[in-house]
Amino acid sequence: MATTMADSRYTGPAYPLGPSVAGTFGPKPDLNVVLTSIANIITTPLGTVAYDQAMGCYVPFLVFDLNDEVTRALIRYYTFKALSEQEPRIVVYGVFTEEQDEHTVVVSVSFSLVGDPSGDVHNAPIPFSVKGA
Repeated sequence: MATTMADSRYTGPAYPLGPSVAGTFGPKPDLNVVLTSIANIITTPLGTVAYDQAMGCYVPFLVFDLNDEVTRALIRYYTFKALSEQEPRIVVYGVFTEEQDEHTVVVSVSFSLVGDPSGDVHNAPIPFSVKGA
């Protein structure tokens, strides 16, 4: 699929990364840029970015808690909160967790892009390893 300027309002590094500078920093579809941002926000521990202490999410601190419904509820809450506050290019409709196995929780974010005339709802699944005591 060719990237056009119509679907590249947001620029920046995004997956998939290519072997050339253009493949890494070249225009990517909006969805790719936003999916990369979502993954970066959720997987960055809150308070660890020196130039912006409010960037990130509390979810990485939960990976050592028990993999139970309380932990999964906290993961959903902190994911929704972080993305709603830090990613103005999306509208978050919901955050869902699925226990893949006893040590892995998949966090799925349901969202749409702000200003997208099609109004498509996308899903971003991100796995987290949750290690209980």
